[in-house]
Amino acid sequence: MQLTASRRMISAKIARYAIVLVQIASAAAFSSSAIAANSEAAFQAALNSITAPEVKSHIEYLASEKLEGREAGTLGSREAEKYLTEQYLKFKLRPGGVNGKFEQPFPPNFCNVIAVLPGSDEKLKDEYVVVGAHYDHVGYGNRSNSYEPFSRVHPGADDNASGTSALLEVAQAFSILPEAPRRTMIFISFDAEEKGIFGSQYWARHPTVPAENVVAMLNMDMVGHLRENHVTILGDRTGYGWRRFLSEQNGDSEFTMDFAWTLKPNADHYPFYAAGIPVLMLHTGMHDNYHRPSDTADKINTEGESRVARLCFLAAYKLAEMPERIRYREAAAHETPETEQSLDSLTTPPGPRLGATLDDSAPGEGIRLSRIDRHSAAEKAGLQVDDRVLRCNEEEMRRSDDLIGAIMTSDAPAKLTVLREGEKEPLKISVELEGRPLRLGISWRTDDAEPGVIILTHVVPGAPAAKAGMQVGDRIYRVGGKDFRDENVFMDLVNDLSKDGGSPMTFIVERDGRMKTIHVERRTSSGKKRAA
Repeated sequence: MQLTASRRMISAKIARYAIVLVQIASAAAFSSSAIAANSEAAFQAALNSITAPEVKSHIEYLASEKLEGREAGTLGSREAEKYLTEQYLKFKLRPGGVNGKFEQPFPPNFCNVIAVLPGSDEKLKDEYVVVGAHYDHVGYGNRSNSYEPFSRVHPGADDNASGTSALLEVAQAFSILPEAPRRTMIFISFDAEEKGIFGSQYWARHPTVPAENVVAMLNMDMVGHLRENHVTILGDRTGYGWRRFLSEQNGDSEFTMDFAWTLKPNADHYPFYAAGIPVLMLHTGMHDNYHRPSDTADKINTEGESRVARLCFLAAYKLAEMPERIRYREAAAHETPETEQSLDSLTTPPGPRLGATLDDSAPGEGIRLSRIDRHSAAEKAGLQVDDRVLRCNEEEMRRSDDLIGAIMTSDAPAKLTVLREGEKEPLKISVELEGRPLRLGISWRTDDAEPGVIILTHVVPGAPAAKAGMQVGDRIYRVGGKDFRDENVFMDLVNDLSKDGGSPMTFIVERDGRMKTIHVERRTSSGKKRAA
């Protein structure tokens, strides 16, 4: 009896301990969840601190008559410098210039303004992410820098009070975070850009931190005239995977992005690239007010600019947090838009498998064959001009795209149901198609600057990929929820998914900077070599 009672007491204690442990675990899980929620809320608050009214306030001051166009070395430029210093002080950022000040003066009488937010990670805080914009403009303008009229204040609202105000908003957002990102943030307002990118060149030659420890540089220049939700990105080929990186930060903004293959020494990101640092520049395009007195604050799309600044904040934060650095890519210096065109011209569409010209414009059933090529699969199978293809492998053909897609994705032989003049019943014709079938109906190229990416060069009309909405130029980033390191792994993933049958294959695709999820119906087949 005593032994049984002892066992009961032990069992009761164990039960109480178990309850306590469950309560502790639940509390810890709740605490962890609460911390994550609070962290997300704090990050969102920082992001939301970038607002159109604040953008407008900064631009209205910087582009005011008082600053007389902010020409480098003038009193107006000094007033802008003072304003920037006051803002960085208000954000409680640390001075990043020389002698413990925000200023980095350089000859003859110019001055960069630099602020710093130290990183929070002991191992990564000595690495740096630079966000920059030039704050000078052309003053009253002259024949070398203005499109007239001269001798009037050129306010430079878009060029580049817009980039300067966006930079201030990004800096403020970082200052609001309860914990700084892992790497150190450096915010640089460059002077004398209009005189020949002198400010950024000076920083590159006299860096305020070790240049080899700068992970990346983001530049904002003329970001105040957003139109049709379109942003131009320069420098995406200066770092491996830059395009995918920025596109993945574009989710909420959903900008349409033009990734320009142009890298010239005409803006503040270039000296950083020349120093071996990956760079990106955000730009909303040229306009008729460029370098004219009409570049005024009232013409700025402040809501659009605040969205561009938010994208810059997201990208800069990700760069400051990610474990690995974006790798520098030297080849970008030798690439041009013509290089891109030559790469695309090297790819060839998949060859014809049937060897017949299709015409679905003529009235009547099916798809009319208006020409049969000599020695083609169609001729060998006995197909004739004016035959009408009603079905391919028992699938009804309503348009020529249907037949093209069916032929390109079909195993050989393809079973055609053909209506021929003079025949009472449709004919069943077996065609030994040329070449390999394309499972999805796509062909592609790869790009050294975009590792682990498939770039579509052809999408066969009527094939599964086309029906799902894929287009030439789309970038495929993931297949079935998985990344791939090269095109062979991509094909293996496609092949494995095709064997499963049932539900559609899921692809994560980027088009003009926008991420899309595309579901492609499965069609069994085989084949590789940059076509699927």
